[in-house]
Amino acid sequence: MGKQVNAILKEICNDLGFVKKGNFYIKPMSANIYLTIFFNIASYQIKGHRLVAPRIGLIYDEVEKILRKISDAEWLKANRYTNTISEHIGYIMPIHTWKEWDLIEPGTNSEVILNDLKDSLQKYSGIYYKQFSNIGNVISMIEDEPWGSANYDIFMRLPVMYYLIGRKQMGIDFINKALTKGFCEADEIFTEEYISNYVKLPENPSDIK
Repeated sequence: MGKQVNAILKEICNDLGFVKKGNFYIKPMSANIYLTIFFNIASYQIKGHRLVAPRIGLIYDEVEKILRKISDAEWLKANRYTNTISEHIGYIMPIHTWKEWDLIEPGTNSEVILNDLKDSLQKYSGIYYKQFSNIGNVISMIEDEPWGSANYDIFMRLPVMYYLIGRKQMGIDFINKALTKGFCEADEIFTEEYISNYVKLPENPSDIK
């Protein structure tokens, strides 16, 4: 049954222009930005059911390349595709809560469910891209997020984004603030290697080799 669901999701994503790369379905939107879809699939031990919860994301390729260059996090170096930012689709939708699609629900027209899933992916991935295809909007969103273990992966990208908009010192100040205040997992993110490599970045991002 799992293979059947994966085949259905692949077909839906392919129809929308997404191609499977690692754990993601990816669609290039510009020279630097990729739109992504990731599926959480659960059964909750309900026989004959697969509950699908999509997560929409964006990969800023320039951000991720620099991050892999300066960070010593093994999981970053091991994955070619990692989301710069992402959100569960339900929190992009007006319902603003967790949303799942039951692809194998007895007595329900599966075509209706699949069409709703496909239409939702197309609509809300487009909305997400439109909102965050500007790096300034991404920076503002991250700055407004509370620090915590659930968000540490986006905070590790913030100094790189400051760097890319010509505000390298703001990145250094942010790192120092996180470490000084003892923010959750900050010392695991902003290691000596990260900081050293960040400081050594050329003033002009185009000079990075």
